[in-house]
Amino acid sequence: MTIHTLYPLKLYFKYRASFGLIGAAAILNLASWIWALGHIRPQAEPIFLHYNILFGVDYIGEWWRVFGLPMTGLVILLVNFFLAWCLFEKDKFVSLLANATSAVCQALLLVATALLVFLNI
Repeated sequence: MTIHTLYPLKLYFKYRASFGLIGAAAILNLASWIWALGHIRPQAEPIFLHYNILFGVDYIGEWWRVFGLPMTGLVILLVNFFLAWCLFEKDKFVSLLANATSAVCQALLLVATALLVFLNI
């Protein structure tokens, strides 16, 4: 019976592509949090949470639900980071693909957060 150990985290971050993709994803997620926290304030009246080009605003709700987008991004970032770290020793390409997917998701969620903020200003 063999015990599988994880690839050392310090060595994992020395791999430039992994560090760059994780860093980009983290910066994009942080920007999404800052954008939402900087513009959405607690309020009693509901705010717009979804806009459809065909029907206009089709979902409204509490102010704090706006933070679901950055939170979803954080969960995606953490899950993909952990999977990429676990898979790094066996297959570097799949590991980089998971990190790249995380970075792309963060970029799309930042755009969605920005649009949601602009919708409520």
